[in-house]
Amino acid sequence: MLLSDLIANVEGSLDSNQVDPEIKRVIHDSREVSEGDIFCCLRGETTDGHNYIQEAIDSGASALFAEEASEFDIPTFLVGDVRSELPRIASRIVGNPSKELTVVGVTGTNGKTSVVNLLSEILRKTGISTATIGTLTGKLTTPESPELQRELRRHCNSGVGVVGMEVSSHSLIQKRVEETCFSTVAFTNLSHDHLDFHGKMENYYNAKGLLFSRVFSERAVISTDEEYGQSYFEKAVSSGMEVKALSLKERDVLFDQNSSSFNWRGKRVTIPLGGPFAFSNALVSAEIAIQLGLETADIIAGLKSANPIEGRFEPLVITEGISAIIDYAHTPSALGELLEGCRKIATGRIILVFGCGGDRDSEKRPLMGEVASRGADVNILTSDNPRSEDAEKIISEIISGMSINPQSVYVDRRQAIEEAVDEAKSGDLIVIAGRGHEKYQEIKGEKVPFSDKSVLLEKVAQLSSSGER
Repeated sequence: MLLSDLIANVEGSLDSNQVDPEIKRVIHDSREVSEGDIFCCLRGETTDGHNYIQEAIDSGASALFAEEASEFDIPTFLVGDVRSELPRIASRIVGNPSKELTVVGVTGTNGKTSVVNLLSEILRKTGISTATIGTLTGKLTTPESPELQRELRRHCNSGVGVVGMEVSSHSLIQKRVEETCFSTVAFTNLSHDHLDFHGKMENYYNAKGLLFSRVFSERAVISTDEEYGQSYFEKAVSSGMEVKALSLKERDVLFDQNSSSFNWRGKRVTIPLGGPFAFSNALVSAEIAIQLGLETADIIAGLKSANPIEGRFEPLVITEGISAIIDYAHTPSALGELLEGCRKIATGRIILVFGCGGDRDSEKRPLMGEVASRGADVNILTSDNPRSEDAEKIISEIISGMSINPQSVYVDRRQAIEEAVDEAKSGDLIVIAGRGHEKYQEIKGEKVPFSDKSVLLEKVAQLSSSGER
């Protein structure tokens, strides 16, 4: 696509360079630039793309999309805000792929991953080719607009019919999903998280609410049992959207480690997913499927054949009546609901292993400690992804909210998990929370290979081979 075509109707000005180069890709990371790309000088939280123009040119950039004029002799399109205008050219360069797909956007503090994956299971059961974009598929829950639009184009070209996509509050504030057409959008819940970025709950609430507008979609499914959901429902209705208000109450929910059952649209539905969250995530995914035109019977069949989602209330049998649950719960509300659910199915003690991530919302750390001391019988505190922070400092902030000090503290997460297995007796339930599916720990700028599940199974195998279990 010629530069002139790419920037048509985008508010800005082209410098005096008269060359009209052919543009192959829209790129915002100078390390990924190759010949024929337009380099977009995106300002981030800690970096500024304008500082990497030379590197981009050296790698073959054919043009710049920037907020400031540079000294370099290269076609440059100047705009007031690169982030605001970036989605338009990111979508245009790949032919506006969301218009050729059925894209579903799911937002909320907890449950996004499970909902998009359950929706995918339902659709596949009916023969519809699907794909997901979110926590399990990339570095960011919702990619920056150039990566997002390229991914949508790849799915389009490979014959995918429906894309289920997690939409984070960050992505809405940072306009990553602008120029994406959603067939329907959905809301799960809202609770304390990401206040390191948003500052206060009001801002977090407002960020999520941006999705519920006809700018993005004509339809929505919104869980309305809580005040935030009811408010989004009213906002969506007033904007002219077709909205399904979903209540999770009076569903006669039953669950254990491996299955859940609940009432939905006059039917009793049993799914092979356990824990306290499965039924609510299944209900949201089912109502989305209704909006996409599926029949109730087909939706139920899809839910009944759903596969467990890695790191989402993932049950493991240890031995001698000892079980374990690995879960991604990393907010006070999610951890609280997880422990309440585990209390309903545990016959012995709940042994909890958890920590909190570094360089993230620090206000929730004492709240997590409070929830843990109230909900678990044995607390073993450890590191999560400390990132640039000191792990011991994070742990001390968690402890500040606990009414009872933890039984043990290990900065080394492996030691913490091993201690939990050693501590467990018949009937006990080990709960390892916070990281779920993750395969590495982020420590001082490095990604260190680490899987909670692998470490747990290694410890169990060690005890089994030694005859201790």
